[in-house]
Amino acid sequence: LALVFALLGTLCFFIYIFRPTTSRSNHNKNGQKLPPGPRALPIIGNLHMLGKLPHQNLHHLAKRYGPIMSLRLGCVPTIVVSSPEAAELFLKTHDLVFASRPGIQAGEYLSYGSTGMAFTPYGSYWRIVRKWCTLQLLSASKVEYFAPVRKTELASLVESVKESAAARETVNLSEKVGELIEKMMCKIIFGRSNDDRFNLRSLIDQTMHLSGAFNISDFVPYLAPLDLQGLGRRLKRASELVDTVLVKIIDEHMQGTDAEDRKPHRDFVDVMISMLNQPMNPHDKDETYIIKRKNIKAILLDMIAASFETSAVAIVWTFSEILRHPRVMVALQHELETVVGRNRLVEESDLSKLTYLDMVVKEGLRLHPVAPFLLVW
Repeated sequence: LALVFALLGTLCFFIYIFRPTTSRSNHNKNGQKLPPGPRALPIIGNLHMLGKLPHQNLHHLAKRYGPIMSLRLGCVPTIVVSSPEAAELFLKTHDLVFASRPGIQAGEYLSYGSTGMAFTPYGSYWRIVRKWCTLQLLSASKVEYFAPVRKTELASLVESVKESAAARETVNLSEKVGELIEKMMCKIIFGRSNDDRFNLRSLIDQTMHLSGAFNISDFVPYLAPLDLQGLGRRLKRASELVDTVLVKIIDEHMQGTDAEDRKPHRDFVDVMISMLNQPMNPHDKDETYIIKRKNIKAILLDMIAASFETSAVAIVWTFSEILRHPRVMVALQHELETVVGRNRLVEESDLSKLTYLDMVVKEGLRLHPVAPFLLVW
């Protein structure tokens, strides 16, 4: 096996050296000049410069090469933008040019044929499914509709923490917050807080870990068939487990076998099933996209993955920063006592009056963004 890898590496090296290319210069294959950047090595390009904390290492490189620099990650030419002014050019002024995300192996297994939002290339379908989700699932009226669910779960968490405090028990706040988000989102999406038949949170954590792991196949595509890291096999297995869970949930909603556990509200699955085999864009005569089961599964997976991990991480990091800065904690407590008082919980209607809390949350997101990278193609 070692001999095979040695021969493969040697072959790849000579292919790189003798092929006609300008990749070792500061120009792309069309002869267009690229932004400044470090010299790339054969095969791996600049991958060795990323290290264990890529966002920090790219920050250090940007100090040397500027806010817009070019790298080559394996075979993938990459432009790194690291200043607000440059980001505005890419994400606002020329946003349509850079709207799509790069294709990765995880997307092949987790996107149901690019029928969701997360891994779908920018285009007419992405615009339509985004609009459909906004109107049918995430509109202001729908957010208000599920307010009682959020209030009930939050009150349950507060009561649990109060009981633990009275009993002088240690509270794992990270775990509690994770459970809160899981119960809240499962009730909104599926209509029930949990299911003993499968550990959805663990399954989503595993899927997110695999999709976010460094995958050499994403950067050197001709190595993908070898699956050197075993990520392809693990992604396939994880996607099959997720699909099994989603199929059970959808089938139960369609057959009504879980009626005794259902809440009086219509959850996300109910809404999507009610529109099964109907067009997402009924008023568009040129391009019509019909809602199929795979669309429902892809959108459900996007919703779950986007809510479970991100919200819990943001809350826990913001809590940790508040504890590290007592002055901020005192000021925040004063605002809460002034606006809300000590005799009731914070209501969502109070949020517009809690300006200092708003600043604390935004600063927490600035210091600890849920994902330090924003990837566009």
